[in-house]
Amino acid sequence: MLVQEVIELVRRERGRELTLVGRFARGDEGAYEVIGADGARLVLKWLSPGREARHAEEHVGPALARLRAAGCPIPPLVAAGRAGGVWFELWEHVAGSPVEHVDGVTLDQLIAVVDRERGAGSGTGGDWWDFVAGGLVEDRSPLCRPSVLVGSERPVSDLLSRLRASAAAARLPERAPDDLVHFDFGPANVLVDEGRVTAVLDWGSCRTGDASYDLVTVDWDLAAWPKAGPGVRERLEDEILRTTDRGALVVYAAHCVLRNLTWASGTEWSEHVVSTGHGFLDRWARA
Repeated sequence: MLVQEVIELVRRERGRELTLVGRFARGDEGAYEVIGADGARLVLKWLSPGREARHAEEHVGPALARLRAAGCPIPPLVAAGRAGGVWFELWEHVAGSPVEHVDGVTLDQLIAVVDRERGAGSGTGGDWWDFVAGGLVEDRSPLCRPSVLVGSERPVSDLLSRLRASAAAARLPERAPDDLVHFDFGPANVLVDEGRVTAVLDWGSCRTGDASYDLVTVDWDLAAWPKAGPGVRERLEDEILRTTDRGALVVYAAHCVLRNLTWASGTEWSEHVVSTGHGFLDRWARA
């Protein structure tokens, strides 16, 4: 559905007048800047009818309310609801730009976000280990779709076999975690303004699980797209080892590699992801 169609649905069914400014080039995926009737700058996102829209309505909103109350930098939600079957959200526009360089100060703020996620789950984390480990062989999330790798060429299939073998040998905890997991946490989804983290964006895939997974996705980002200052990855490694079960860590590393293989499939980035993936598995196998 086109953005102008969504704006018209919101006007007709919700009585909100919105003026389109344009799509954000970076940051929150699928987000558009709009102006409200009172002149306020807002961010418009929407989901077509389906499982993701139901997840946003039933899970994401309450989860973010809990996190925001705990002091996590999440923009205030101005309005949300259904219009013509579409789930739409209007967020306050927050000053800042996506993180391009991670120094020690920024890393401490990213770790603080994950700390606030701990214990913020909804008590439904009993399926977390099956979700992550099972996601190595089946499509369990739009962000990780191993089915697209069927029939891949040798470099990809070899890495796929390696990561699955390492995860299969790992012993996972028995406890059910009860944190909130962003599930796509990284510099691209974090806004900073003059060194201060002002917002964490794109929570659409969040779920109850183990928040340490989000630390591993940050480490993947810094490995694949170098933007870390001196000592940052070492500091992050210490935090991951301090907070993450070793068996879970092996599975998280494998999952991060796989989801990026599926993202890069058929693109110019596939070779880079394969190379980075082997190094990433090595890094955490030695931990």
